[in-house]
Amino acid sequence: MLLSAMSLEAANWLMLQGTQPDTVAPKGVVVPYRNKMPVVWGFIQANYKQDYGDVFIDPNGVNKTPFSLLNPNLADQEGFSLFRARLAARGMADNDNKVNYFFMTEFGNNAVNNLAGHDTATFFTDASVTLRHVPGLNARIGMFKTPGSEEGLRAVFVSPYIEFTTMTNQQVLERQVTNVGTAQTGKAAGGASTVHYTSTDVTRPIAAFRDMGIELFDTFALGQGWTLSYAYMYGNGTGISHNASDHQATHYGYLALEDDFGAGKGFYTEALKFFVWGQTGKRRLYSADANGTTTPVKHDRKRYGVGFSYYENGLRAEAEYMWAEGMIYTGAKDTDPDPYQEDWQLQFAVGTENKAEGGYLNLQYELFPKQFEVFGRYDFMNRLTNDTKGERDFQTITLGCSYRFRGPTRIDFNYMIRDAKAPGNSAAQNVLDNMGDRLAIQLTAAF
Repeated sequence: MLLSAMSLEAANWLMLQGTQPDTVAPKGVVVPYRNKMPVVWGFIQANYKQDYGDVFIDPNGVNKTPFSLLNPNLADQEGFSLFRARLAARGMADNDNKVNYFFMTEFGNNAVNNLAGHDTATFFTDASVTLRHVPGLNARIGMFKTPGSEEGLRAVFVSPYIEFTTMTNQQVLERQVTNVGTAQTGKAAGGASTVHYTSTDVTRPIAAFRDMGIELFDTFALGQGWTLSYAYMYGNGTGISHNASDHQATHYGYLALEDDFGAGKGFYTEALKFFVWGQTGKRRLYSADANGTTTPVKHDRKRYGVGFSYYENGLRAEAEYMWAEGMIYTGAKDTDPDPYQEDWQLQFAVGTENKAEGGYLNLQYELFPKQFEVFGRYDFMNRLTNDTKGERDFQTITLGCSYRFRGPTRIDFNYMIRDAKAPGNSAAQNVLDNMGDRLAIQLTAAF
């Protein structure tokens, strides 16, 4: 049932997630007529993780090593978790397949429902309707994935990697905050000279690469297997929420050129794709001055990326380079002086002068087609490259293997070799030296 949602399209995430194929019945059987029966599907991802880093608590009782603790709680270094549990329904609302719908909710233990140990409840991650009345101009309205990074657009149940790359996780996967404390530099920002703010209200779910708005998109055949896809979205910039404000209005753009080799289907379509994307908008923070007076201030948030993906004869190769300006996320900060307790808040370097860059190179090979594969991925991020004291450089090598029982139902093994440097800050380096490797095993069960 899960595969029926993607069986007639290549791995074109715009079309897979935004439109319904014409002739696919609920169990994936091609039929000569359109079927309005909703496709109900879902998946569960349960995992075990162990982090081999050290935990460092300073003399003031503050935990300095959130990177040694497991998401989303940031409380332990080892444990089992029902990481994702999603239920969805999609289909066509009319006989002509001009109106499509897509709904999905989340019941798992991740940053949608539990951000940095703060309960944010259960949310619909997707709720959208697509109107297909104008050729070449599909219009999708509601809350859904935004045009952007391949890591973000990709359905999470198809990837054997259990954690996102560092750049995607920190700078593209947005944490939504509104209220922040007094602007801080120096000690509060690890010696950085740039202005940092720390959140005081971690009450919203992570954006999960989603926003509420309207998207115009389609794919055009260019001949000889080549297609061109485009998307433009105007969103509220509020992530997964019911917020109707336009104070954080964000523009999203995406272009992709793809050569379909004519074999496979869905995520396993043999094809070569090149893509480029960009996002730009404002983020409004209510910041307090030294007297406690709260004032709304808007800051720029810009994200860009370019990359390619290739899959043929069991070999998958992918690479993406991304850069960010403004609203640079600099990590979770413990604000509880009790050495046995943590109250994690989120810290940002807000000015447009603040920059980060990063990317990844991924290689996967199926030793036994559609059943057993091995893989390796290198990813990096250089954060606050404009600030000598504040710069942090991260590198991660993820090695692993995956065994698929059937379709996306599988078990994945990941071992992450992690390293971080503070090239201009020896005190910060002493903290980063506590970072260690990480082991993760995950079961994905689709239904």
